[in-house]
Amino acid sequence: MPSMLLLTSLVLQVALTTAYPDIARRVTEGQTVPAVPFPEYPGLPYHAAFNSFNASAQLVDVTGAHAWIAPGPNDIRGPCPGLNAAANHNYLPRNGIATYETVETGLFEAYGLDQSATQVLQQTTTFFDGDPASQRWSIGYHSDATSSLGPLQGLLGEETGICAYGHLKSEGDASITRGDFLAPEMNSNCASYPVFFQELLDLATEMNGGNINAPVLAAHQNNRKLYSIANNPNYFSPAFAGVAFTPAAHLFVFELLANHSAEYPRGLLTPSVLESFFSYTRASDGSLSYTYGYERIPDNWYRRSLEDLWTMPDILEAVAQQCLSYPQTCAVGGNTHGVNTFSGVDIGDISGGAFNSASLTNPAELGCFISQNIQAEAPSSLQNVFDGVALVNALALIPTQLLPALAPLGSCPGLPPGKTVSEYGTGYPGSIIQNSGPRANGP
Repeated sequence: MPSMLLLTSLVLQVALTTAYPDIARRVTEGQTVPAVPFPEYPGLPYHAAFNSFNASAQLVDVTGAHAWIAPGPNDIRGPCPGLNAAANHNYLPRNGIATYETVETGLFEAYGLDQSATQVLQQTTTFFDGDPASQRWSIGYHSDATSSLGPLQGLLGEETGICAYGHLKSEGDASITRGDFLAPEMNSNCASYPVFFQELLDLATEMNGGNINAPVLAAHQNNRKLYSIANNPNYFSPAFAGVAFTPAAHLFVFELLANHSAEYPRGLLTPSVLESFFSYTRASDGSLSYTYGYERIPDNWYRRSLEDLWTMPDILEAVAQQCLSYPQTCAVGGNTHGVNTFSGVDIGDISGGAFNSASLTNPAELGCFISQNIQAEAPSSLQNVFDGVALVNALALIPTQLLPALAPLGSCPGLPPGKTVSEYGTGYPGSIIQNSGPRANGP
């Protein structure tokens, strides 16, 4: 029987196809009420009924080899609190250079992130932001340590890492607490800004009595996008980073960082746990202080049950639920001539007619749209980094490494070629992708 999400999706398809051009009006009028309520437990339906807890299996080790150690001067940290905390606890390499083996095992052991999700994360990130031959990528800004060519890589192009000039590839505007890379102020997309973190806490107080849950994060994602449209003249939301990666990252906060117990087998995320994971400390007067790169897994913290993993199908279902509740969140496009001048890009144009905006509320179609876009962007991403024989070798890895890893996004036969950001982003000042520059080597 079709899920309630899909039934509701069918009812709202006509409204969704016309919703995106109205974003500038929504900003002006402050419309942040969801079109339909966002579920307390997103993803596949069985999560809402899960009711098991195993303390010994779910307790995450933060001692010995996994004791917290502050990053050293040459260790890289970036925009994702989960990745930073994993590196500080040696679930990812402490130097901040992720590898295939550590992503597959470390994120599973620390957070219960299923390998159907980690394989998509690993391959898209190496092809967009790292090195597909070495299978290394930086969890923050650029590092020479990712390259399979060593110092010779600098003669071709820079592998960006996921923030700084990783902008618009994996990392996008309107993140949870980071800045927009091309905004006139508060524009580090690697570092967290206390004002945005406090907005999340305030929203949790307003909506849920203080604790952070999935509906709070869905609303926060909507608010962050509306804020960016109203404050960043260069705001731009591309198909992958804007529709898939950024909404998924918001929901990761509850799904992967909540603490679990017999009382709360589906997770409870308190402000204190959130502060630890986001590298904030609170003074006696209640003020918050942020330290770059000091994210920490709390003591006595219990991950998701291994019987209740967060999978790629869950991510697709949850992002589709976000698109259904807050259609403007999933709009591709950006400001065209200053703040509050958002103009959308037609999903049909991007996808060669295969999809429309309503497709993004259907998990199966959403997965195929994301897969199509990844396949379109991968060659151009590699061309920005490699040349000559190195480029030929890198492109040859697309059918052998990238495409098999996209299988969890769904079976999508007969997809027409999709368009790249450089093709559909014409006319948007914030759509230009850069691979190097003066902001490449730091937050």
